[in-house]
Amino acid sequence: MQSLNLRTRLVVVAVAALAGCGSSDNERSAQKPSPSVSGDQRSILGVVDELQTASREGDGETVCSELFTPRLVRSIEEAAQQSCAKEVRQRLFSPDAEISVGRDIKVTGRRGAAVIREQNGNVSKLSLVQQNARWRIDRVTPQKSG
Repeated sequence: MQSLNLRTRLVVVAVAALAGCGSSDNERSAQKPSPSVSGDQRSILGVVDELQTASREGDGETVCSELFTPRLVRSIEEAAQQSCAKEVRQRLFSPDAEISVGRDIKVTGRRGAAVIREQNGNVSKLSLVQQNARWRIDRVTPQKSG
């Protein structure tokens, strides 16, 4: 069962990796101006953007070595019985995926969280941790759509 949960989490991460953050130009023009974004919040958005770029390029090595925490990498490798990079390349890349990142990115000390919404309506929470002055994805938790 844990393997299935991990695969579900990986799919969500993959979708995040392949999609963009934010919304379309039409949606942006209809929205009210958002409050300013802190440096840490901007850095978390940057991680999602890097994940998208690496995913679109099929670069599982970068995703696993630079964007995921070692803990998440170990969890993926144990569940998949192969390297994280290979599992990510085989299962998680989809250039058509779209995702948006909620505006409410929370940062408390060295921990952060962002809620993402996939094009298909699935919602997940990305948990991030700051390691060596760099934000990394540590966990993905599916949320109820709503």
